[in-house]
Amino acid sequence: MRRLRQIPKIFLEHPYGMTLGILLAAAAATGVTCVWFMWAFEWVLEHRLDPLRIGAWCWLTTPLIFLLSIELIRRVAPVADGAGIPQTIFAAKHMSEPHVKALRPLVSLRTMSVKIAALLLGVWACASTGREGPTVHVAACLFVSVVWALNRFTKLRLDMRSIVVAGGAAGLAAAFNTPLAGVTFAIEELSTDYFASIKEVVLMAIIVAGLMAQTLTGEYTYFGKLASGPSLPLRAIVATGVLGGAAGAFFSSVLVAGRSQIARLANSRWRFVPTVLLSWAVLGVNAISPMNVFGPGNKPAQALVEGGFSSWALSFPWCKMLATLCTYWSGIAGGIFAPCLSMGAGLGADIGWWMGAPAAGCAMIGMAAFLSGTIQAPITAFVIIFEMTGQHQMLLPIMLAALIGFMTAKVLGAKHLYQTLATSYAYLLPHKPAQAH
Repeated sequence: MRRLRQIPKIFLEHPYGMTLGILLAAAAATGVTCVWFMWAFEWVLEHRLDPLRIGAWCWLTTPLIFLLSIELIRRVAPVADGAGIPQTIFAAKHMSEPHVKALRPLVSLRTMSVKIAALLLGVWACASTGREGPTVHVAACLFVSVVWALNRFTKLRLDMRSIVVAGGAAGLAAAFNTPLAGVTFAIEELSTDYFASIKEVVLMAIIVAGLMAQTLTGEYTYFGKLASGPSLPLRAIVATGVLGGAAGAFFSSVLVAGRSQIARLANSRWRFVPTVLLSWAVLGVNAISPMNVFGPGNKPAQALVEGGFSSWALSFPWCKMLATLCTYWSGIAGGIFAPCLSMGAGLGADIGWWMGAPAAGCAMIGMAAFLSGTIQAPITAFVIIFEMTGQHQMLLPIMLAALIGFMTAKVLGAKHLYQTLATSYAYLLPHKPAQAH
């Protein structure tokens, strides 16, 4: 009994025990905050000032709230802009001892607070955006801040790069409720030093070996078999992978190009004009779209995955793409993860309909292909889809579509989206690092 009472003391006096205690506290606080953020996002989404709620007044409220969101970022925390994942990637890559102070704004509580407020304002004003990327940034900010605060009492030497990676990965896992995707995201996006050079070979080996084994043994499962998912012909998988990857590459390239052009007006007297015009463009796209394009787009994607294909799906991915581009170009804080999944679901369902394949199954692999082509992270893409849907029989088609989408984007010359956007924060460092290729 006496020894049991000494365990907490030994735990706290041991360096590893103190480190573990700090990380557990940071992880718990991050998880609670991410859930609260999700609840706040969903509440604002349900009460947004859209045409159905306030009518024509939205043509006034949307640009005004967009401007308020952008000015909040500009005046209080400039690095709280955009999706949030590029900031986390840049911090994870450069948060070494000499740069900790310079990069502190990227992962501060001020940035986190502005990120949350600016995103909620944008969603309230009908932005076509998601919370997943911002949740990664929010989680990284809180995780790092809690670790720094608690470490003042212990004075331990902690690897801050690992802390940023842990926080960002925890945020992705909490945003989608996909723990495995959090692991792959940490490897594939936040710590790419080695794995980026071999992931194509690794994926290709896994998928080809899996397809050969499945061809020879059928749906062989060692511990039993779940209910069958939709059976997809190989031609539909390949077509969805190629077209989804090409569409994702187009989306990411146009997003980066448009952002760089509009950024030139950031400090001019005309900086408000693009925001107002783009906010009106979002409303205009929604007015001509047969399906609502505001918010993350999860409900249309869910309808397609559940077999609810209808004629609205034919134009939805393109309307959603245009609304998301206009939202991102406007400069408000917001993510593209969920919008990409909804675009991919619509595109995949359309391809399935055209080819006479199951639209629901094609919607599922379309999400993987489009997301992989956009962010060039195929493993994260297929793990997220697999964890969210739980369709074991669809794993190989999802993996194959994600790999084809990724390779198509690379062949078309698309740059890694988040790595490219991350370079815009190089001004925080005393010297500018080499551009990522």
